[in-house]
Amino acid sequence: MRQLICFTMQEENITPEDSANKEERAQNELKFSFLKFFVLFIDYFKTIVNIRDEVDYEGSVEAIQKDIDFKGVNVWVLGASIVIASIGLNVNSTAVIIGAMLVSPLMGPIVGIGLSIGINNFRMLTRSLKSLGTAVLISVIVSTIYFLLTPFGEVQSELIARTKPNLLDVLVAVFSGIALIVAKTQRGTVASVIFGVAIATALMPPLCTAGYGLANGNWQFFLGAFYLFLINSVFIALSTWLIVKYLKFPLASYMDPVKEKRVKNYIFIISLIIIIPSGFTFWSTIQESIFESEAESFISENFVFEGSQVINKNITYYTDKPSVIEVFLIGEIINSKSEKELNNKLESSGIKNVSLKIYQSKDKTDEIAGKLSAEVKTGIIEEIYRKNEDLIKDKDQKINFLETELMKYRKDTIPFTSIKKEIKIQYPQIEKLSYGSTIRTDFESQQDTLPVFYIYWGNNSSKINIKEKSNALEQWLRVRLDNKKVMVINY
Repeated sequence: MRQLICFTMQEENITPEDSANKEERAQNELKFSFLKFFVLFIDYFKTIVNIRDEVDYEGSVEAIQKDIDFKGVNVWVLGASIVIASIGLNVNSTAVIIGAMLVSPLMGPIVGIGLSIGINNFRMLTRSLKSLGTAVLISVIVSTIYFLLTPFGEVQSELIARTKPNLLDVLVAVFSGIALIVAKTQRGTVASVIFGVAIATALMPPLCTAGYGLANGNWQFFLGAFYLFLINSVFIALSTWLIVKYLKFPLASYMDPVKEKRVKNYIFIISLIIIIPSGFTFWSTIQESIFESEAESFISENFVFEGSQVINKNITYYTDKPSVIEVFLIGEIINSKSEKELNNKLESSGIKNVSLKIYQSKDKTDEIAGKLSAEVKTGIIEEIYRKNEDLIKDKDQKINFLETELMKYRKDTIPFTSIKKEIKIQYPQIEKLSYGSTIRTDFESQQDTLPVFYIYWGNNSSKINIKEKSNALEQWLRVRLDNKKVMVINY
């Protein structure tokens, strides 16, 4: 009781000022705890992202220098990888193209350029630029010769993919370059990273596509592909330079601050010049993707007519003139009023600067056939072939079923007329003969259908004699009918 009174008196003695001080102390402790946690988290993060402790400065520079020069084995490997990549592009085989990327030695001089600028080694820079120029010249010449000689001249999707570089290709090159140089500077280079970067940046296919452009006089292919190669090369070298500076590699020669600032400005200007066109291409790609998505939605939502069906659609995006949406219909012809409503809906849908063209069966057959792409024609033929093939398969299954049933029926029938005459000649004492199929079962799992002959021997035959003749007749019938299940029953 005394303790309770004391405790109550202590509570009554707590002033508002004491309560405020207590809350302030709690807040300060909470702030301190959060700040401590944040500091610990930052320290932990710095520990896991730190790459400076494992850097092998001398070994990295020596390894990169070995990969710079193009002579002897490297030239032969480069030529072989160019041919492999050209074949892959020609036959549209991604696996073959990846194989060429893994074999290619093109990455050496590009990394050498970035390293030489980072450590102020102008002799290495000269070697790297010379080797890269030689490699590019060999690659373009070999791929051009290949595409001049190859009988397969059709443009494949793998070729087209290398002709329109955009900002995403810049990002791929930058982060691939970072991954590559970080792996190369560590003790025990991670081979899987080097292979992955070789595949991601794809230096070989653009040069082969440039060779295709030269061989076929297609300057759009040549310039687009060479621009992609330029993006990959420059930004891999730029990433190498940035990481070398971050890791503070020892400088080969001293450069005064004014000259160093001038070099950085040159790097910035060159990077900007290269990246600006890719930005425009990227914006154009985004606009094209948005247009195609909106056009697809418009067709699927509005081209729903009873008795008519869309068999094909062509969506073509243009930047310098109105884009085109072509829709091909079969079935009942939609009237001019419906066509006008579709055009009005297209205008109100927000899709601007576009022309809608509708082709129906009212057009001449040869005109529609000319407007349909070869791919669509092939698709229609394949669809017809597939339907006919399914129909033939269904009929074949029915024929097989009927033949099976017919065979069963034939098995159940015997040449009864011939058999009865033969039996009567051998056993004239038989007075009556019956034949039928009998189903026998053991009531568990076995069930069988047996051919049974019912024989009436007459009253003049003895039982012993009947049994012997019956067994002999049964054996003869089994051989005669080639059926071991034949039974003879006397009555």
